[in-house]
Amino acid sequence: MSEPRPQDDIVRWLRGQHDSLSPSQRKVTQFLLEGRLNVIHFTITEIAEAVGVNASTVVRAAQALGFEGFPELQSALRSQFLSQARISQRMQIGSQQLIDDLSADAGEDAHLLTTVLRDELQTLLDLPQHVPRHRFDQAVDLLDAAEQIYIIGLGASYPLALNFGIVLRYIRPETMVLTPGIDPIAAQLISLKAGDLVFSLCFARYTRETLTVMDVARDRAATVLAVTDSHVSPAATRADLALIVPFRLRMYSNTVAVFALLDALLGALALRYPEKTQARLDRLEELYQQFNLWSDSG
Repeated sequence: MSEPRPQDDIVRWLRGQHDSLSPSQRKVTQFLLEGRLNVIHFTITEIAEAVGVNASTVVRAAQALGFEGFPELQSALRSQFLSQARISQRMQIGSQQLIDDLSADAGEDAHLLTTVLRDELQTLLDLPQHVPRHRFDQAVDLLDAAEQIYIIGLGASYPLALNFGIVLRYIRPETMVLTPGIDPIAAQLISLKAGDLVFSLCFARYTRETLTVMDVARDRAATVLAVTDSHVSPAATRADLALIVPFRLRMYSNTVAVFALLDALLGALALRYPEKTQARLDRLEELYQQFNLWSDSG
């Protein structure tokens, strides 16, 4: 390969490399481009059988295109296809995946609830493969070292950002959740500086405003930490450190694994400052009682 592949338009790159590929590798590439969202979860064996080539040809095609292997190529395509897909397309594919999973579970005990819970459990069990311990520890260190933490998550990621920020403030009071609909997001970044950290929750389809916040952070020499769905997502390529939770095409796309990862980050930080965290929580409880927020009745 004569030139490095781009990080943004993988589809254009694949089409541009067509003439440099062998005939069998062209078949693989054409299959991926024509299938788009329908092939992002195919295995190497399934693609090889569909195209009529050996599994090794699929791997060599990915390498000829500048990727270490097929998983990296598939991840890049998934990132781009998901960012461009309409909501109706994503729901349609998510529904078809549920149908396929239910068919695989055919039997008296087959039920949609059981299938979804099993898939979520498997995603949880696979999480350490995507977030190695050393990267998790690096993320905790970055959150700990930051002078001010700005949390950004828009759209379906906003509840994640809000809940994470509420608890993080008990441990790191210098925390702000960037909130849409009050002041413009841009105005909330006025104090962002070197030594601060932007914590981004960004999944396909990637919100342009979230990516712009990450760009501003880098321009101001702040650290950028992202939780996203692919190593080649536009959020990951903007981050100093990215924690990857693979995207699942479901009606509610933020899986249990994302919540578990955020909970683990909070737990790791709280264990570093147990006395200070406890003292803040005690003061908070006193304020709750003073405001008479909670009902004691059954």
